[in-house]
Amino acid sequence: MLKTTKRGMLMLASTSILSVLALTSAYAESLKTVRIALTPQTFNIPIAEREGFLAKHGLKAEIIPLATGTETIAAVKGGSADFAYADTFAGVNAIYNGFDIALVAGANHTSPAISYLVRNDSDIKTPEDLKGRTIGIGGVPFFRVFAYKFLDGNGLKPNDVKFSIIKQFSALPEALQNGAVDAIQSTGFQTFYRNDGIGEGYNFRLVGNPDTSNYQNPNAVQAAWWTTTSWAKENEETAKRFADAYREFAVWYNGLDEKRRVELSKQFDKLDFEDLAAGDPQKLKNLAFLTTAKYVDGPVNVAATQEWIDSGVAAAPDQVAAGVSISDHLLSTAK
Repeated sequence: MLKTTKRGMLMLASTSILSVLALTSAYAESLKTVRIALTPQTFNIPIAEREGFLAKHGLKAEIIPLATGTETIAAVKGGSADFAYADTFAGVNAIYNGFDIALVAGANHTSPAISYLVRNDSDIKTPEDLKGRTIGIGGVPFFRVFAYKFLDGNGLKPNDVKFSIIKQFSALPEALQNGAVDAIQSTGFQTFYRNDGIGEGYNFRLVGNPDTSNYQNPNAVQAAWWTTTSWAKENEETAKRFADAYREFAVWYNGLDEKRRVELSKQFDKLDFEDLAAGDPQKLKNLAFLTTAKYVDGPVNVAATQEWIDSGVAAAPDQVAAGVSISDHLLSTAK
């Protein structure tokens, strides 16, 4: 009968570990690298890669961090990136300006919640009370679109209020606190819950219903993955694999429960939803489901997205180019 010594067992174990590491290394080297330009606080690709969705389709990501969607698209056009994450308006403007880009796949739908905040001592109680007041909003066009739609949904017109464009989005709470504006607009619930009288923030309260599906089509694509048509033609299979991987990730993420979303936010966004919720289950639910994006897990809804684009043209003609039909700039992977 064969006897296996302790030393022999250790050698066998070491050999097995080395074999696994070698196979893992070989597998990693066999993955095709795709260069992906991302804007700040965008964690869809890091999460998708860690969860294995890219590797399943033979891909691995080289992330190129850039400040804006305009810059990510410029990186694609210049050849330093393969895919660009950028909002739909940035893509439309690039197309209008002659860039040969096309939409590979939708990235996320329109923001599920946009909050309108006032100081707790304000006499503004309802959206109708905003008439004649000044609302502070961010400088990106989609903030103005959301504001216009919110006002329209509450029986007001854009010229019923004044807008103060504050490009440094993080400065909005201070502007409200010091009286520079009467109300501010904010995505999701983070800013509100940091300033609702709990903790070290200011003391603000919500005006109106922040659920954007009440006044605009939630199926519109607010941000997408873009590449040049020439790159897509030469790398058709890679584009398809990327779109398939991303959609599978989107299906998975959109179906996650509250606990898992809280964990991922803490790991990637470094934002502790449980801490912000301060024991309030409704706050935690709002943070988990109405603050994080709903990712696009299927073909681009052309009608809803074109409606969103047209709304951008109407609300911010100085920021969103007119005359672009998104259906003419979709790769087959987006359909």
